Amino acid sequence: MKQIILILITLIPLFSFLSCDDPAGPVGQGYDRKAMLEFTAKNTIIPLYGDMYQAVKSHDSTLQLFAENQNEQYAQELRNRWRMMAEAWQYVVMFDFGPAQMSDGSLFQNIGTFPASGLKIESFINAKDTSFRNFDRDSRGLYALEYMIFKDSASFIQSINNQPFKLAYAKAVSRNIVTRVETVLNQWQGAYGTAFINNDGAQAGSSISDLYNSFVFHFETMKNYNLGLPMGKRAGQVNSEPSKVEGYYSGYSTALLKAKYTALRHLWFGYARLSLATSLSANGFKEYILSVENGPRLAQDTELQWNVIGTGISTIDAQVPLHTMIIGQSSQLEQIFLEMTKHTRFIKSEMSSLLGISITYASGDGD
Repeated sequence: MKQIILILITLIPLFSFLSCDDPAGPVGQGYDRKAMLEFTAKNTIIPLYGDMYQAVKSHDSTLQLFAENQNEQYAQELRNRWRMMAEAWQYVVMFDFGPAQMSDGSLFQNIGTFPASGLKIESFINAKDTSFRNFDRDSRGLYALEYMIFKDSASFIQSINNQPFKLAYAKAVSRNIVTRVETVLNQWQGAYGTAFINNDGAQAGSSISDLYNSFVFHFETMKNYNLGLPMGKRAGQVNSEPSKVEGYYSGYSTALLKAKYTALRHLWFGYARLSLATSLSANGFKEYILSVENGPRLAQDTELQWNVIGTGISTIDAQVPLHTMIIGQSSQLEQIFLEMTKHTRFIKSEMSSLLGISITYASGDGD
């Protein structure tokens, strides 16, 4: 009996260690997650949200100028400002957690839902309804503005003359975007940013878990919805649906795909915002992976696959819209989609297992 009691006493510290709140247990104990979180918050997330805020304010100001001076010069400038805003969005969309989770849905859902529904937009314009008290998120946000600004680009001014409330609706949508982005940025710059850095475990609800899950989710969004859905690759599709690309009306879809790939790749490598990248060392998921057993092999495989996808994306012309390539059954897009599908194994299955970070979102990826 004394021997049994002695064995139990000896095992108690071990059980206590293994039942730690951090499911990663001993995984990556030598890695400073807090330093990674601080680097990511201060040198990537906050500066990029700052860029997005400046872009949405610039677009909103240009829209106000256009409202006062409805001429083709301002219309063209408005289109340019939309392109800049949509591209800035690609760099922050994967940080759709924390303050981006709002009472009526996430920032991504409310300002980034694509494709926009022309029928719903026109319905709300005809009803003179700018309350946004509905779940028709495809009737507002960046891509609702795109629909209004670009769909009738040849006669944009005339379309407003024919339908005066369209301009009021566009201004309301624009202000809604500005308000939401400003709210998220302010919280990152304040209490949430501090809490994010200090919440350095690896369990569900930790900052690493939130960052990782959002990163993987938006990689899958890029694969499944920027490419898969319009190419007809999703379950139940019998044909391609080219009009469902992100940035359909502007014809800017290829440039947006390239930007999203770059943003996701940079987050994995731990690069800071582009303007800071030359003066700061990387500190991201790659370094975290390298700190664990069998990590160097996965880091090498993942980096190689990022480069394979990047090489494929670099070969497509940003001036040619994705829907045009899809209609033409581009072999380049087919290969890029295939390589993205292969990549899911590294950044989702293997990375999750190796770092002990659970996938917490509902995934319909099927890979």
